[in-house]
Amino acid sequence: MKLYLIPLFISAVVMLISTITVYNIAEYINPQVAVTEEDQRYMPFHNVTESVFFGILAAVLVFYTSTKALIQRKKNKYPFDQTLREQDF
Repeated sequence: MKLYLIPLFISAVVMLISTITVYNIAEYINPQVAVTEEDQRYMPFHNVTESVFFGILAAVLVFYTSTKALIQRKKNKYPFDQTLREQDF
């Protein structure tokens, strides 16, 4: 359980950053100024769904990659405080 805590935190941060980034890029490429009758601007639904979709996709990819890297690192762990023998070179 402890092994999945760090990748979960990293993927949440990546999801947040990528969602904001993708939304800003989508707004720049496709500026849909949506205005109600009371002259209130609101966010276009298409850009929001695109950014959330790509944010979730980035979070899943980062979680999978970081979990695999941590498992591999844990598997190849060796004691750092011991001196190296000649056969280790």
